[in-house]
Amino acid sequence: LWLERPGPPSPVDAMVLERASAAARAVLDRTRGRVVDPASVEVVLDASADERTRLRAAHRLGLGATARAVVTDAVPLVVPPQWTPPERSRVGLGTVVNLVDLPLSGEQARTAFRFTATEDDPGPSVVEYAELGGLAVLADAVGPRTKPVADVHSLENARTAAPWVLPTLVAVAGAPSLRAAANTLVVHHSTLQERLAHAEHLLGWPVRDPAGRLRLQLAIALWRLHRNG
Repeated sequence: LWLERPGPPSPVDAMVLERASAAARAVLDRTRGRVVDPASVEVVLDASADERTRLRAAHRLGLGATARAVVTDAVPLVVPPQWTPPERSRVGLGTVVNLVDLPLSGEQARTAFRFTATEDDPGPSVVEYAELGGLAVLADAVGPRTKPVADVHSLENARTAAPWVLPTLVAVAGAPSLRAAANTLVVHHSTLQERLAHAEHLLGWPVRDPAGRLRLQLAIALWRLHRNG
């Protein structure tokens, strides 16, 4: 940004340039967003960095008083509270916190990301840590190197038996009713009942009662955690 005008330099020139620069920066931030600075993101999410260093990095990122960490397929990010994930993206969202607490939000985002669905999984691609509740505890105990329980083996075997099995089980686990699950799958209610009978045979337990549905939900969560280390 520069200023061109006839005549000798004036003390007002510096003020004009400063205000024009601030206005241009505000417009660019509003329309384009700030360029991601990976080094500053790493610092604000590093619990071992001192508070002053993290706050300076947050200032470089242009953050307000609060922010949240998010983890994507590409890189971890620190974003404003009102940030929304791009369509068709796989994202784990930490909670909105004060800037000094961003390392905690970063840990939460990493945990949430492990519960997100991959391309061959019809589950949720965006997961908020705040919505995990007690499931978040499982992430500390389960990973790619831990031994899967029998229900996870059963789910994996059922999944490979037919392409419709996993979408059916995920829909049933997440829907408030079988009819809602059928609507999600765009199949007739009777078709869903037939598929469920076969899926239950493959799994080895019923999924149409509350206890069996809870067991299925846990099996799916554990299956994702084993896959998403």
